[in-house]
Amino acid sequence: FETDCLEVVNLWAARHDSRSIVAPILVEIGELASTFTSFVIQHVSRSANGPAHICAKHACTIDVTESWLDNTPSFLISSLLADCSANAFVE
Repeated sequence: FETDCLEVVNLWAARHDSRSIVAPILVEIGELASTFTSFVIQHVSRSANGPAHICAKHACTIDVTESWLDNTPSFLISSLLADCSANAFVE
């Protein structure tokens, strides 16, 4: 799992000793993740996490919950395309 939020990474690392309000949620995620062969939460720069950053910015501007089941929202399409081309394999 990659995130551009270093605070989440630090909370994850200290989830068993933390008194944070999100600690129980992180412990539960850890229990669910124990079924995987490997599960790591690591920090990446915001520039490496463009689509997620755009989604978070959009979420801060809306007053209701949105869901996108059948189509990709227009504000996200260009970011997804740029992210795909930036991560394409080059031989």
